Amino acid sequence: MLKFREWLSIQVAKHPKRVVLVLIILFNVLFITVSAAVISALSLRGTENMNFFHAAYYTVTMILDAGCIESVITDIGTTGVALTLTCLAVIIIGMITFTGAVIGYLTNILNDFIEKASAGNTRLYLSNHTVILNWNSRAPEIVNDLLYSDNKETVVALVKSDSDDIRKEIEERLNLTIEKENEIVYKKADTMSFFARRRYLKNNLLGNNVTFIVIEGNIFSQKQLKDIRIDLSKAVIILSNDPSDSADEDGLQSDEGNPQAVKALMQAADIVSAGNAAHNQNIIIEITDLWTYDIVQRIISGKELGEKVNILMFQVEKFLGQLLAQISISPEMTPVYDDLFSNKGAAFYTEPVQTDDETVYIRDYLSTHKNAIPLTLLTHNGESYFCFEADTQKNINKKHELKSPGFSVKLNNTQSECKRVIIMGHNSTVEEIMSTFEAYISCRTGDNQISPLKVTVIDDADSLRSIDYYKQYSFVEEAAELDIFNIDKSFEILNRLLFNTSEETSILILSNDTELGENADSSALMYLVYVQDYIKEMLRENPGFDKKRVKTIVEITDSGHYDIVKGYDMADAVISNRFTGNIITQIGEKESIYDFYKNLLSYSSDKQGGQNKKPQLKKVSSFFAETPPLCTAYDLVRAVFEASVSSAGASEKRSPALVLGYIKADGETIIFSGDLSEINVSLEAEDKIIVYTDFVCNPD
Repeated sequence: MLKFREWLSIQVAKHPKRVVLVLIILFNVLFITVSAAVISALSLRGTENMNFFHAAYYTVTMILDAGCIESVITDIGTTGVALTLTCLAVIIIGMITFTGAVIGYLTNILNDFIEKASAGNTRLYLSNHTVILNWNSRAPEIVNDLLYSDNKETVVALVKSDSDDIRKEIEERLNLTIEKENEIVYKKADTMSFFARRRYLKNNLLGNNVTFIVIEGNIFSQKQLKDIRIDLSKAVIILSNDPSDSADEDGLQSDEGNPQAVKALMQAADIVSAGNAAHNQNIIIEITDLWTYDIVQRIISGKELGEKVNILMFQVEKFLGQLLAQISISPEMTPVYDDLFSNKGAAFYTEPVQTDDETVYIRDYLSTHKNAIPLTLLTHNGESYFCFEADTQKNINKKHELKSPGFSVKLNNTQSECKRVIIMGHNSTVEEIMSTFEAYISCRTGDNQISPLKVTVIDDADSLRSIDYYKQYSFVEEAAELDIFNIDKSFEILNRLLFNTSEETSILILSNDTELGENADSSALMYLVYVQDYIKEMLRENPGFDKKRVKTIVEITDSGHYDIVKGYDMADAVISNRFTGNIITQIGEKESIYDFYKNLLSYSSDKQGGQNKKPQLKKVSSFFAETPPLCTAYDLVRAVFEASVSSAGASEKRSPALVLGYIKADGETIIFSGDLSEINVSLEAEDKIIVYTDFVCNPD
């Protein structure tokens, strides 16, 4: 008995539902047996010929349906009191112990199943899906960009808490994006004929192709990781915590690293590299500090993963700092990168190739293809790839019989003019921004040249002191303290810079990334109000001032603030989380594009150390010897390429130049995509073309 009690207590502790079910079954079997024996033993009128098994059958039917008592009591007036009371007791007790208990048990089982399914705690049977571990402010952008994918997408997010809020946030975000995109489509279709409109809507309306599942649990649990089938996923994205999560009361960042992300990486890599896992899976881990970078490097070099998994480090602050630096130097690149870094519209794709001559490959490709633009040759993991700009992956391989362009162009050897950047505010990317400026200047500056970039920083006193007033950066001409309560005095520096200089000037307003939730972007939006009010007042006092010479770029982290910024006609918004989220999405889908993005966003004066190609803006009047006539995008791309690689002497030979689109003088941006032979191009002297080519270093 003692051992039985011990065994029973263990079963109750480990399997309480199973114990309850067994007790319900045993009690009801015993109850039905006793009831059948009593009814059979009474042998009263109506039951004298009823054996035990008949009695057991009628006992069960009476429990399930009280009306079946007539099978036992055929005439209530002649039936004995004992049998009547026995039958009534069987019905009442059986309804409670059998019907009620079983229904209650099954109800609890169903409720438990529904609760587990709602919380995402059931095993999933998925493959080729995207897994997100942890959650931060960039995660919604990753999911949102998958709306523009050509395929049905499934995303599973394993988060520590707030699953209901995350689920609601994503649902609202996807619905809002679909609504906004379809408003544009309907507006364009308004002027079309009936059949043309129906065809256009069918081909262009955006639908929800993303299935999003959020599971609240332990991102380090092997069981939960296996339950969401990361071994069969196409990409695993491990997100870092938001900067505000590691900031102290004064908003200063902690340098303790991100051990949670490292632990999640080790667990994920162990499962993904197992023998039954899918091949060539991508694990992208966000890196926000040097400690995490170093230990992830050790994991990559120390773990034999073979063909099973590719671990890629996405250095958030580095990528974002490089991007913000490039955009501050060339503000008109904002909509260009916004388009090309996303699945929406034209994007970057890679295709394996067998070639080692970039120029020959581009020439041969352009002679037989018109639905994609070849950009550059890449080498990744010992294999050769070519990177393209195209609408979709399948457009890369569409072949056509094409004739040579009907015209040619002549190019000038132009250099960029001196630029001035004014930075207002601060965030965790300022050091990367400054490092990118240094690399840019190093590339552009010859031995006897003036610096092509001049930088001024306006920020609060505490932030300036924390970085020693930017004294280590020789190109920073001035670091001025911003007094928000005496803004006119703080903006005296703008008067000096805008009126006493002739350079094109960009005002980059940074969003403090420790401000999240209700306070997200609050300081950046406040600075925007002051700056725009100042510029408008300046234009009223100086009507002859060329306002096109000054560009204001506002970094925001919350895409919901985009419309607020666009309400100011002289400001452009950079949604930093969208850019970084979109790049992570692109890398997750095609990891061979990783090195391309690294080269695209960085400047390097060491041409032997890697490519230094990137999209650049060239004024038509200075890039071309003569403005090209009306032509198609295909003719222009091919003609500019041929002109860029042909020259009178070998010493003058240029790097291949590929035209990706152009920007009209009024700001309209056109990115080439689809059938290039159907896109008509009419350029004017003041327009700017978007050219992908080498960033010329040390021209002297």
